[in-house]
Amino acid sequence: MKSIIILVLVATAFATNLAAFEKLEKSKLGKTLLNTIAIQMQTGEPLERIFQTLYDLEDRYQNDQREDDAENKAFQGVCDADLAGLNQELANLEQRDTELQATLDELQPVHDQKVGQRVAKLAEKALLQKVIDETTAKRQEENDDFEAQREEFTFVSGVLAEARRLFTDNLQAPAFLQKGASEAVHYTPQVFAQVASHLNAAAHKAGQMKHIRTFGKAIKLMAQLAVKAQQYANQELTGRIIQLIDDLQNQLQQAFDLARKTEDSRRQAFEAYNTLLNRDMNKLNSAIANLEAEIQSLADQLAATHSSQDDNTARHEAKTQQRDDRRAECQQAAYEYQQRRSARDGDRQTVSDLIGHLNTNMRDLKEYIAMRVAAGDTDLSQ
Repeated sequence: MKSIIILVLVATAFATNLAAFEKLEKSKLGKTLLNTIAIQMQTGEPLERIFQTLYDLEDRYQNDQREDDAENKAFQGVCDADLAGLNQELANLEQRDTELQATLDELQPVHDQKVGQRVAKLAEKALLQKVIDETTAKRQEENDDFEAQREEFTFVSGVLAEARRLFTDNLQAPAFLQKGASEAVHYTPQVFAQVASHLNAAAHKAGQMKHIRTFGKAIKLMAQLAVKAQQYANQELTGRIIQLIDDLQNQLQQAFDLARKTEDSRRQAFEAYNTLLNRDMNKLNSAIANLEAEIQSLADQLAATHSSQDDNTARHEAKTQQRDDRRAECQQAAYEYQQRRSARDGDRQTVSDLIGHLNTNMRDLKEYIAMRVAAGDTDLSQ
């Protein structure tokens, strides 16, 4: 019974080792090593040399891993430094963007305020220009009216002077028509008709004028007196007509002097007022020019700041891409390192397992190799 138990245990142990050998063969390295060991064993290679080969292989894996660990650590250290530097540059660019935006937030309201002030000043200028235009137009109307008045007064003065000339040229007396003369005079009848005709025509025209209608009535009255003087041959009446002409000339001159004085006063008032208006206009133009200069300066600053912000944004995007690319490169290197480490750990474990089997299950290994050779596995035969 005891023998049977022992046989069962032996069989179980062999089956376990057999499964382990088959597991080793599932890896490329395990199969290669088993094939190599099988050939070495069949050629009589000393067992110590086989062990030494496996120990050397295990040491090589360990050394390779140490070197790979050191290289990966150094590379990842450079990655960390690069990423830290790139992140700092991005932080600086973000801080710069914050500063630029703060500048824009400060400049834009000032620019808009100045634009609003300019609009208000332009509106104020338009109103002032309207006042200037209206005042100038009114002054022109006043001046035109005065010039028309001057022409009317000149016309009446000429009419009166012509009437007096007719008397002077046609009345025959040495001192006739001299102011204050008392000598007797002689007259020609037709002179009265000429004077009356002349004055009637002038009275009709004067009656249609704006400023001398009163004088037109007086001229008409003198025409009527001239007719009566002719009818009655009244020397006294003739003298009265002449005196009336002189009086009207004096009144006309006085009226014109008053009109001219009034015109001079209006002109002086206009010039004084216009001087004030022009002074206000100059102030407005100066204020508008200053505002436009400020607006242009602010617009230039805003444009420059926007340009700097656009450039900063482009640099941030490029730097972000550079960081992401570097991070991906570092992550890929870490992944490849981990893959190499896992593969190397697996290979080293295969070598370690094989050494363990050689140390504890050499008989089973030889039987396994013999079974494979018997089964026709050419890789395990010479």
